[in-house]
Amino acid sequence: TAVYLAMAMNMAGCNSGHTGPARPGYPRCAASLAALALLLLGAALGLCAADADGLSGSNVAPITASNWSLLLQGEWMVKFFAPWCSACQQIQAEWESFAQSSMALDITVGKVDVTQEPGLSGRFFITTLPTIFHAKDGVFRKYRGPRTSENFQSYIMAKKWEAVEPVTGRSEE
Repeated sequence: TAVYLAMAMNMAGCNSGHTGPARPGYPRCAASLAALALLLLGAALGLCAADADGLSGSNVAPITASNWSLLLQGEWMVKFFAPWCSACQQIQAEWESFAQSSMALDITVGKVDVTQEPGLSGRFFITTLPTIFHAKDGVFRKYRGPRTSENFQSYIMAKKWEAVEPVTGRSEE
C-alpha cells in the first residue's frame, strides 16, 4: 500500500511530502491523495474480509491441519465440506445463520474444506459430504439431524448430543 501511495504522490506531483492544505501549483494533490487512500483502504478491507467460501463477515472458523487441535477444547460444531458439493452448498446459508447465533450458545462453529485439508478428512474418516460433528472437550459425536439453523441450535441448547454415542477410532496422527 505504501508503494502505491508513493507512486501516486509522484504522479500527482506531490513528492515534496506536503500534507497540509493545497498549495499553489498543487491544487489537487491533497484531494487526489485522500481519494486514493480511501480507495486503497477499501480494496484492502474488501480483500481481507473475504473467507474461503467467498463470503465476507462470516462467523464460521476455518479449520486447517495447523489449527485442528482447537477442536479439542471447548464446544464446537464443525462441518466437513467441499466447494463443488451441491448438498454442502444447499446448507451453506443455514450453517452461516447458525454461526451467527454461536456466541449466544457459547459454541464455536467451524468448517473444514476437504479439498484443501485432505489429511483432516482422513483423520476423521469422512466418507460423505457434508459431514457435521459436535465436539466438546475432545469428544466427537456425529450430527445426524435435520440441517437447519433451528435444529442445530436445538441440538446444542437441549444438549441432544449427550444421547449420541461418541465417535471412536478417530485417528490421532
